[in-house]
Amino acid sequence: MSLYRQVWLSILSSMLLALIASLFVTLYNGRTYLETQLSLKNRDNAAALALALGQEYTTPDDLVVAITAQFNSGQYEYLLITDPQGRSLVERITPTAEPGVPHWFVHLLPIRPTPGVAQISSGWRQVGTLSLMSHAHFAYRDLWSGATTLCAVMLLAGILGGTLGSLALRRLRKPIRAVIDQARAIRERRFTTIPEPALPELRELAAAMNDMVTRLHQELQEDAQRYEVMRRAANFDQLTGLANRAFFMANLARTLADEDSAGGSLAIIRMAHLAHINRRFGREAADTLLVRVSQTLGAMGSECADVFAARLKGADFALLLASECDPRSVLDILRDRLDELAEPYSERMTSCYIGFAAFQQGEAMADLLARIDQAVAAAESAGHGAVCEASPSGQVATPITTEAWRTSIRHVLAHADHLALTCHPLVLDDVPQHECRLRIRLAGSAEWLPTNRFMPQAERLGMAPDLDLAAVSLALDGLEREPDAPPRWINLSPRSVADIGFRGRLMEMLMLRRTCLRRLWLEVREIGALQHLDSLRELVRGLQSLDCHLGLSHYGHQFSRIGDFYDLGLDFIKVDAGFVRDIQSHPGNQAFLTGLVDTVHKIGMRVLAEGVQSQTELDALKRLGMDGFTGPFLGESPQGG
Repeated sequence: MSLYRQVWLSILSSMLLALIASLFVTLYNGRTYLETQLSLKNRDNAAALALALGQEYTTPDDLVVAITAQFNSGQYEYLLITDPQGRSLVERITPTAEPGVPHWFVHLLPIRPTPGVAQISSGWRQVGTLSLMSHAHFAYRDLWSGATTLCAVMLLAGILGGTLGSLALRRLRKPIRAVIDQARAIRERRFTTIPEPALPELRELAAAMNDMVTRLHQELQEDAQRYEVMRRAANFDQLTGLANRAFFMANLARTLADEDSAGGSLAIIRMAHLAHINRRFGREAADTLLVRVSQTLGAMGSECADVFAARLKGADFALLLASECDPRSVLDILRDRLDELAEPYSERMTSCYIGFAAFQQGEAMADLLARIDQAVAAAESAGHGAVCEASPSGQVATPITTEAWRTSIRHVLAHADHLALTCHPLVLDDVPQHECRLRIRLAGSAEWLPTNRFMPQAERLGMAPDLDLAAVSLALDGLEREPDAPPRWINLSPRSVADIGFRGRLMEMLMLRRTCLRRLWLEVREIGALQHLDSLRELVRGLQSLDCHLGLSHYGHQFSRIGDFYDLGLDFIKVDAGFVRDIQSHPGNQAFLTGLVDTVHKIGMRVLAEGVQSQTELDALKRLGMDGFTGPFLGESPQGG
C-alpha cells in the first residue's frame, strides 16, 4: 500500500475513532443526566402527591379515586399505594407502549431512574406508602434527538476534516511523488535532481539524494576527463593531436569489416620536402608546419561530414572520408590549403602529394593500401602536387538512381519474402545471444544485400524508419516462434530515433507483443545518439515501461561526453572495435577501457566489446571486466533469422 493511502487511512481512522468516542461519551453523559433528573422528578412528585393525598383523602376509596385521576393524566408509568402492613391498596400500571425511538437505541442506552417513594399521613396517622415512576419516553426522545443532532454535526465535522486532510495530503503528495520518482529514476539508471520540498523530513531526504546524484555526476565528469586523457595519449599523436597510425588502422579495419559501413574514400597525404624544411628552417619550424597541416586536415569536416584524419608517420597523413563525400573536390581544396601553408618554406616547390581510392565494405585493407600507395607514387612522379586516384577495385556497386531506390525499397517493404535477418553470435554475461542485421532482396534479384548497400540510400530517402520497423518485426516474429531462442539485438538508425512517427509506431508494435520484449535488445550508434539526445531520452522512457533494452554501439570516440548519458537510463554500451583491436599489446587502450568499464558500471550499465578477432583479445577483454563480446572470433557462420 502506498504511503499516501496509508496516511489517508490513518487520518480517516483517527477521525472515526475520535467521533465514535465523542459520541459515546456525550450519549453516556446525557443518559446519566436524564436518569438523575427523572429520579429527582419521581421523588419530588411522590412527595407532593403524598402530601396532597394525606390532606384531602383519608379512606381507601378516596385514595383509589384520587390515584386513578392522577394516573389517567398520562404522566406516570405506574402508581402504587400500600397500607402500613405492606398490602397493596391501589396499583396502576401503564401497558407497554412504543417509546417513539428505535428499540435498539433503547436497549443500547437504557434509562433506569429510581422510583419516587413517600409516606401518606393524615395528621399523625400513617395512611400508607406511595411509590411512583414517571414515564421515560420523553427522556428517550430527548436523548435520541440529541444523538441524531450530534451525529449530523460530527458528520459535517468529519467531512470538513476529511476535506482539509485531503488538501493537506494533496500538498504533501507532490513532494512525496517527486522523491518517489527520483528513487525510481535512480533504479532505472537515470540520475536526476529534484527541487527540495518544504517539509523538513522530505527536504532532508531529497537533499541527500540530490547530493548523491550530484556527486555521482561530478565523479563521472572527473573520470571522463581522466580517461579521456588516457584515450588521447594512447591513440593520438602527441605533436599534431591527430589519430596515430595504430588507432587509424584499427578504425579503418573496422570500417572495412563493419556490415553497417557504406564504404567511403581513403586518402594519403605526403608532405613534400619536410626533411629539407627541417634542415633549413629548423625543427621548430617543421613542427609548426606539421601542426598547421594537422589543423587543416581536422578542419576539413566543414567541407565533408564525418572526416577522420590521422598522422601515419613523419610526413605522411591519412584522411578517411564518408561515402557521401566527393573525394576529388575535397582533396583539391585540401591541396590548395596545404600549398598556402607550405608556401613560406617550399620556395615554390611542391607542397604535398595526395593519392586516394574509393572502397567498399569487405575489401581487404592490404589491397586498399597497395592501391593508394600506387596513387601516391603517381602523384610524386607527376611532380606538381597532383591529386591522383587509384585504380578501382573489382567490386563496383551498380549505379541506381534515387527514384529507382525509392521504388525498390517500397517493393521490398511490400513483400515480406524480400526481407530477412542474418544473426551473428554475441555473448552477454556468458549467455549466447544473436546480433541481427537486416537483409533485403531487390525485385528480380537473387542476391541478399547487406545493410551497408541499401541503408545509406534509405536514410537519404527518409525510408530508414520503415526498414528499422521491419527489422524489429522480424526479430519479434522469430522470438515468438521460438520461445527458447536466444535474445536478439537490432541496430536502429539515428534518423529513425529522431523521427517522432517512428517512435510512436515502434511503441505501438511493442505494446502488442509484450511476451518476448525481455529478449529484444535495441542499439543506436554513439554519434547518432549524441545528435538526438532528447529523442533518445523519450524512447528510453517508453522502452523501460515495456521492459525492453536499449543501448549504444560503436562507443568510445566521444567518451568525454559520458555526462550527457548519465540521466538517460541506458542498459549497455558496446565499445568500438577500434579500441579492441590488438588490445592485449596496447597498454594505453587497456588503461582507457579499464576506466571506461569502471565508470559505466557505476551507473548500472553493462559493457560489451565489438569486433573481437582472437582468443588473446578475448582473454584480455575479460581481464578488463567486459560483460559481453561480439565479433568474428565468436562465430564465423551467420544464422538466418
